[in-house]
Amino acid sequence: MRMTESHAAALNPQDVIGSWHLVEWRVDYADGRPTTWPFGPDAIGVLVYASDGWMSATMSCRKRSQLSAPSALKADDASKARAFQEYLAYSGRWEIVGRSIAHDVTMSMNPTLVGTRQWREAEPSGDSLILAADEALPGGAKRRHSIVWRRQ
Repeated sequence: MRMTESHAAALNPQDVIGSWHLVEWRVDYADGRPTTWPFGPDAIGVLVYASDGWMSATMSCRKRSQLSAPSALKADDASKARAFQEYLAYSGRWEIVGRSIAHDVTMSMNPTLVGTRQWREAEPSGDSLILAADEALPGGAKRRHSIVWRRQ
């Protein structure tokens, strides 16, 4: 059973400050579609929450495709597009609001994230942290992202 804000104390910053390694990024669909893993079930990533209010997150496929050339400047567009699809990185300020964490994105590999506030429900437990967010899809369908991290 998931705790709601009205039934749980606010997160303590010490519950999240530090470095975390990705265990799993899973997406579950409300309409019964099969679970998906955006970067595969063996994805890798690092999440850092600093005590000064800055954060950084990176996630990728464990075995990323190689570029078509030794230099990104010389690689073809198709291989650069694959590299973009297999990697996510963003950073910015973070703050705790109740049982959630808000990420105010200041830099991102995906320019559409810059300037946005990304909300994550947070469930810390020992050396684990689950960050979750619901997403509305076109046509009214919904899906839930659950990202499991382990403290390092």
